[in-house]
Amino acid sequence: MATSRTAWLWWATTRLVLLIVLVTVETGVGFDLKYYRESLGDFGADGVTGTLREYPVPAFLALAAPYALLSLAGATSYYSLFVIVLAVGLDATFLRALLHRAGAADVTTPGTLGGISLPAVVWLAAVPAIGSLTYARFDLLPGVLIGLALLALVDAPRRAAVLGALATGAKYWPALVLPTLAAPRSSRLRVLAAGAVTGAALVVVSLVLGGWDRIMSPLDYQGDRGLQIESVAATPAMVRWAAGPGDHDVFFSKALAWEIDGPGVSALITVSTVATAGLLLAMVALWVLAWRRLGDVRDSLPATIWLTLAAVSAFVVGGKVLSPQYLIWLLPAACAGLALLDDPAEQRRLRRWTAVLLVAAVITHVVFPHGYHELIDHTTWSGAVVALLLVRNLLLVGLCGYALVSATRLVRRPRRRPTDPVATGAS
Repeated sequence: MATSRTAWLWWATTRLVLLIVLVTVETGVGFDLKYYRESLGDFGADGVTGTLREYPVPAFLALAAPYALLSLAGATSYYSLFVIVLAVGLDATFLRALLHRAGAADVTTPGTLGGISLPAVVWLAAVPAIGSLTYARFDLLPGVLIGLALLALVDAPRRAAVLGALATGAKYWPALVLPTLAAPRSSRLRVLAAGAVTGAALVVVSLVLGGWDRIMSPLDYQGDRGLQIESVAATPAMVRWAAGPGDHDVFFSKALAWEIDGPGVSALITVSTVATAGLLLAMVALWVLAWRRLGDVRDSLPATIWLTLAAVSAFVVGGKVLSPQYLIWLLPAACAGLALLDDPAEQRRLRRWTAVLLVAAVITHVVFPHGYHELIDHTTWSGAVVALLLVRNLLLVGLCGYALVSATRLVRRPRRRPTDPVATGAS
């Protein structure tokens, strides 16, 4: 109980500081909140089919619901505050789940902060590492839903499937996690059934409200985008731009993101497309192998966790778009993995992986918003900020590679037979 109180005290302190930073030092990260409010204000003219088309319909509903409630009360000016409060609540919900998991597992090993379990400590640090951006973007919702799905997979596989499907309804990228959730044979039918029912319900709602075109609009939106300046693929062009802009142009695109254009950019987009396709093929191969080899869900946890981290990090690294908030997709899954793994060797591997991810998150926070001006306007400090971006992207590539290798190692591991000493508990 005392440990839990300590955790919540740290949470309240760090999050209060974060909210103060949001309204004082980092006000610029609230652009999306303003964009949501203005887009929903035009809903009467644009309808579901024309409002926030870059988001799936369930995500649109999640963003529109608080706006509608406040409109009924005649107080839409409080919309941004309302959304931030919801985000803080989501943050607290995930911390509570991590603390509950530590209590259920009877964790007695002291954590790194007043006896708090390591996963909770990492989450306490993760949100400030990314910064106030965490509360000003929609990405915390799918990220936490995937984290909660992993935590529920052993004891409540149906709930895990529902959470995974809901995450996919919020943003389409969690679809990359669904094959992993269904991989262990012992819980496969329950996961598939619950996921299919939830997914079908979301598709029906989307079709009724927006039609097929509205279901596809987020994919079309992403496909039409150019090369975002923070993406891994854009790194060579940004390095050349930092050395001297020349023919390269950093501009604010119609996708409401900063992109780069100039010599070699088309080739870099092609490289990104090929890399994404290659990484997807690698994941498909791993999923096929996992479905054939993973049996009991509890014994499959290490493979499940690394497959999840590999799929999400591959999407982040391979794409032509990489926004700062994308790291929020990885951090909850990493925390859930730390809470679930009981093998000391796998714990050490994931601890190292998560530590590097936190470093990447801190660098991301420095680059955006504090160094972002140097990425869009060439200044004396542009070279230094691009160097930081280069380091961050190299770390992400390394994290992706490590996760892929770890997932491959685990799904290729020989299956235990009932007569094996480890399987039977004999010593």
